[in-house]
Amino acid sequence: MAKEVVLVDVDDLGIDTTNIRGGEWDYNEDLVQDIKNNGIQYPLIVRRAAPKTGKKYAIVCGSRRFNAAIKAGLTEVPCFIEEMDDVTALGRTIAENIHRKDIPAYMYALKIGQMYKVLDHKGKKGDIVKIIMGKTGFAESTVYTYLNIAGLPSEIIELMKEPEKRSKKVVELLKRSSVTELGAVLSLDKAAKIASELGGFSLTKMFEVAAYVMSLTKDVAFEIIERVKTYPKMSMEKIHDMVSAIPKGARLGLEFGSDVVKALDEACMRKSMDRRTLVINYVEEGLRRDGFL
Repeated sequence: MAKEVVLVDVDDLGIDTTNIRGGEWDYNEDLVQDIKNNGIQYPLIVRRAAPKTGKKYAIVCGSRRFNAAIKAGLTEVPCFIEEMDDVTALGRTIAENIHRKDIPAYMYALKIGQMYKVLDHKGKKGDIVKIIMGKTGFAESTVYTYLNIAGLPSEIIELMKEPEKRSKKVVELLKRSSVTELGAVLSLDKAAKIASELGGFSLTKMFEVAAYVMSLTKDVAFEIIERVKTYPKMSMEKIHDMVSAIPKGARLGLEFGSDVVKALDEACMRKSMDRRTLVINYVEEGLRRDGFL
């Protein structure tokens, strides 16, 4: 049975709390002109609004079309009015936008975190993750990644936003930190690495690390984050120097365990050598000892 499309007055509509965009949109003249010429081709998905909002319906999916319709001069918009709980609404807004490249990663993380919070009483974490997968269409690994990021302090998550969208508090924190580039944005993979490696650290240390690695390459950033876990009191600059000193040839196909890495770093400090020199010396000594040099 086909859903009934209902024309709803724009004044009766608000943005649902679950909506992934939160009502924000970057003005799109092409979308406005398309709606002026052709109307809204795909109805908005709405549900009954909470009485305190003063609106009849809340938009779960379609806030871009709604904003563009207002700019286009429409007074009514076509809607599917559906009954749904918060978890279903969150799943719908994520699923509709899952392939849109203009949705920042932190928005997905926050909504996944919101879903998990609502479902937290439903059972074990693995079971809840499966529910979220079914509602959103995300893979299991993606859900876990977003959940880890959602657990980060809000100040770290803000670093995943464009600079102009950050709070004054975070801007001030950045100015006082050893940030390498104020206009940089913390990527999804770096945020996930910080969440997995530095989850037990203080906000101050986590923010210092996140701010420092924002503009660095993924490989260097990951190595720095791993070293911070071993040397939490060392300055970011010293850790960066330590990582940068590894000769390129020594990185090719080699993965040292944490014990070896720690031993290597301690040897550098005791011998007052950088890692590049130390590694080269050890390799040359070993090759001579075994008759290759």
